Amino acid sequence: MEKAKLQRLLHQYLDNSISEKDCIELLNYLDKADIQEISDEVNLDITDLDKGPVFSGEQAQDILNRIQADIRFKEAAPIKSLHNRSLPKLYLRQWLQIAAAVLIFFLGGIVFLLHKKHENFDSNKLAQALKSIIVPGSTKASLILANGSVVYLQNVNNGLLAKTTFGNVVKTRNGQILYDTRANVKANGKQVGYNTLTTPRGGVYQVVLPDGTNVWLNAASSITYPIAFTGNERDVKLNGEAYFEVAKNKKKPFYVNINNVRVRVLGTHFNVAAYNDDNNITTTLLEGSVQVTKNKSLSLLKPGQQADISNSSDNIVVSEANINNAIAWKNGYFVFDDDDITGIMRKISRWYDVDIEYHGTFTDQKFGGTYYRSKSINELLHHLEKISNINFSISGRRIIVMN
Repeated sequence: MEKAKLQRLLHQYLDNSISEKDCIELLNYLDKADIQEISDEVNLDITDLDKGPVFSGEQAQDILNRIQADIRFKEAAPIKSLHNRSLPKLYLRQWLQIAAAVLIFFLGGIVFLLHKKHENFDSNKLAQALKSIIVPGSTKASLILANGSVVYLQNVNNGLLAKTTFGNVVKTRNGQILYDTRANVKANGKQVGYNTLTTPRGGVYQVVLPDGTNVWLNAASSITYPIAFTGNERDVKLNGEAYFEVAKNKKKPFYVNINNVRVRVLGTHFNVAAYNDDNNITTTLLEGSVQVTKNKSLSLLKPGQQADISNSSDNIVVSEANINNAIAWKNGYFVFDDDDITGIMRKISRWYDVDIEYHGTFTDQKFGGTYYRSKSINELLHHLEKISNINFSISGRRIIVMN
């Protein structure tokens, strides 16, 4: 497509004056054209794209915000998909930004056309249509404070969130929660409250606990912790998955509690996967040492090992770990290593905030591969279809898995 024509069509997109025929032509071109060619022809620039196009639909703007805020763009190394294609960081970023911009333009066009066609347009129907758009997860969570109030972190400005008797709770510019209390703070008769950080499906978040411990929380997870560690132990409660970098304090051990499983550390880096709908609780150690206990069973892990504990028994199985696989989610990609489709779809469900429905049985099929979590769900499912006899159908926010 000639540069002048492409620029004209994009401008028409912006002011909603594009014809249906031109609209189809433009979308087809953007879908098939080389990314760098698009960028060069319309002078798309990262700084320009970061500002985002103007569109009054809150959901459409949220789509762009979610992609722009995605921590995975910080990863410099290219990741290979199942068919061994490398996607450099710059091209990935450009493509996602262009895709987000085009999607927003497209939604703007839909609003315009629907209002033209139906003067009594039902805004609730539009809201439902926008809600059904499936996009990758992003940085978002809710913080339940000790007084019971709830802060939706993606909707509040950076800065002071709350004041407590032990210090302040702050949201930082790079999307963290910080506590300005010290690890050796004394209660002195004051009651210590607990905060809970919760990520929804399709959300991740990072918190720096009052002792300086860094915690990355995966989608559909929660961590409950005191607003100050005042005793001889540092105890937190986890549901879901989190990666910990525990601040060292030999006099005050750190404990992660998951139902009747307890992980004891002094200062170390480790990952805990403990979703209720998974069969096992898995603790993977990167550095330092951790002690894992369940009732009367106990195991000590060394770096590079993982402990698997079945939900139905007290047996702790220690084995060599694949560290890259264990923390792939934190680094922004999926790793499937001889996984069955139900395990894969649980991860997809949590990250893309979709429901899964099965038509048939699939226990005999295993999958392997690496994918960016920033990929569209359509592309990910298409890749899985290519290497199996499984088909997928998308209906709203429901993924149907079929033989």
